[in-house]
Amino acid sequence: MPRDRIDLPVLERAASLRAESADPESRRIEVVWTSGATVRRRRFFDDDFDEELVVGPGTVRIDRLNRGAPFLNSHDSRRLDAILGVVVEGSVRIEDGRGTALIRFSDRAEVEPVWRDIQAGIIRNVSVGYRVHRFEIEKRDGAPELWRAVDWEPMEISAVAIGADPGARVRAEEPGPELHPCTLIRCESPAAQRAAQPTRTTMPNDTPAGARADAPAHADAQTTETRTAAAAPAPTPAPQAPSAEEIRAEERRRTAEITNLCQRHGLDAAFSADLIGRGVALDDARAAILDRLAEQDSAAGRRSEPIAATARGGMESEAAYRDAVTEALLHRHAPGAYPLPDRAREFRGMSLIELAKDALDRRGTRTRGMSKLEAASAALAMRSGAGYHSTSDFPAILANVANKTLRDAYASTPRTFTAWARRATIADFKPVQRTQLGGAPDLHKVLESGEFTYGTIGEVKEVYALATYGRIVGITRQTLINDDLDAFTRIPAAFGASAADLESDIVYAILKQNPAMGDGTALFDAAHGNVGTASAITEAALAEAYRLFGKQRGIEERLVSILPRFLLVPPGRRSVEARKQVTATTPGSTAEVNTFAGRLDVVEEPRLIPETGEDPWFLAADPARIDTIEYAYLEGQQGVHTETRMGFEVDGIEIKARHDFASKAIDWRGLYRNAGAAAAA
Repeated sequence: MPRDRIDLPVLERAASLRAESADPESRRIEVVWTSGATVRRRRFFDDDFDEELVVGPGTVRIDRLNRGAPFLNSHDSRRLDAILGVVVEGSVRIEDGRGTALIRFSDRAEVEPVWRDIQAGIIRNVSVGYRVHRFEIEKRDGAPELWRAVDWEPMEISAVAIGADPGARVRAEEPGPELHPCTLIRCESPAAQRAAQPTRTTMPNDTPAGARADAPAHADAQTTETRTAAAAPAPTPAPQAPSAEEIRAEERRRTAEITNLCQRHGLDAAFSADLIGRGVALDDARAAILDRLAEQDSAAGRRSEPIAATARGGMESEAAYRDAVTEALLHRHAPGAYPLPDRAREFRGMSLIELAKDALDRRGTRTRGMSKLEAASAALAMRSGAGYHSTSDFPAILANVANKTLRDAYASTPRTFTAWARRATIADFKPVQRTQLGGAPDLHKVLESGEFTYGTIGEVKEVYALATYGRIVGITRQTLINDDLDAFTRIPAAFGASAADLESDIVYAILKQNPAMGDGTALFDAAHGNVGTASAITEAALAEAYRLFGKQRGIEERLVSILPRFLLVPPGRRSVEARKQVTATTPGSTAEVNTFAGRLDVVEEPRLIPETGEDPWFLAADPARIDTIEYAYLEGQQGVHTETRMGFEVDGIEIKARHDFASKAIDWRGLYRNAGAAAAA
């Protein structure tokens, strides 16, 4: 059966309060929070449907309710003082297709009036809020779809002024509901399944009703469809006349919903006031709002059609328009770095406000007579259709420009550690262990008829975890008015470069700070055999370093046979010394031969400059031969990651840069440090 996934808000249904069960001493009362009845749900932008709550083993998740879910005042989950009581733990029962529970009221003074009104029968209405995790949907001929909730979860129970009318609305029509995922399983109705396999009955001497008298009789059986007459509905009791307070509350709700709907969809206050003043019912008001939105969309389409057909040069998609404007802005920012394609030439030289008005015109918004401030505000709040963001909205274009320059700046910022450190990816933020594996054990001679013996491989572990770094850049509408393109290019570019610099800071801090390893000894220590006699970079000093590399032993105390490959130095005197030692020359005698020519790659890094004292220098082995320092990214998020949203703290666009990165020294055997000294006179 086909499955879909949608986001749903918390739903509500009327529940039954048993006033006669109130116990003044224990302050408890019993409620029937569900009977699984079928109710009509109405959706603003889609067809109505019937919702049935299946009440039985395996269909209702009662754990949350049974652990003491709150009893609220009118479903208000935002304030602590709205909690009137709790569901008594372990009191929830499901029997005979009904769910019951005991409610215990708080002893707080402000709750006392509610408790007394419930005992006196003044407050009679309660409502249950619940989530549906899975619906089975059945299509029915001549009737709305039946949405059968086969996996649902009651969240809370509330005392309400008017019992929740489950057929009137879905809480998604209220502003800002919290949504949760729900699985929809679509299946055919039993009638449709029977129609797919009809019952065939042989009627040799009968003519079907409605058949032509002159139609040829068939020797085979005629097909008939068996239908079951619907049982006559049981008479329903006459509804009670609403009280004056209920009428006033309903009118307030109608007024609030009409006002909210008109505001959400950008309809003017006069239209909203007209609907309210004429006493238009909610259903009719929704229909009128839909009609008004359809008229606006139709007018927008008529205005946009000639633009799309001519002025856009044949561009067929919103994505093409968005990319073209992005390319034009990038070319304006850095002509040498970003070429100007033909499709972007029509936007060349346009200011940000002109581009904003152009984007508004494409959506059918008249910009003639708009001030710069009005155009900037409208462009940053652009929506398409009935409240949905369009992929060609002007904010998306500006975000593309900012994200492109940010990521390009990150990629182009030099990071010298990538040559000599080892890159890795980590699946999550849990601590990871990196093991220093020793070499294979020594091979022992096996005599004739002798037995092979077992050996072991030792190991030492280094542990580290990813960390998250990030900041938010806010770009306001004043930026558009001032035509300040740098806000979308240079600021994000600096942001991207900062993320790349952060990586270098973290990696080279390990060399400078000399942290402790897993064995409790500092990374560079005489016990690790990787610290040389303080010296300038000379032939003798390099020879000493090579000697120390050659003496390194693995965990099982065997020589590991590694040699240095990279010479890490700060700019200045050490850099000059290093290059003199590794550059091939034409010697005049044996004494003038550069012994280490071509054997080491020089890596020059400003972060190695100390705050005081002599400049140190370092050697590192090939990371493919042995672990030295490892740097890691989150799997699937290599490099800086950006997200964009319409600003909440700022009146404009917010761009968040997030970077998940970590680095750790894994093995000291491939690293060497020399504190440095002044060159001999």
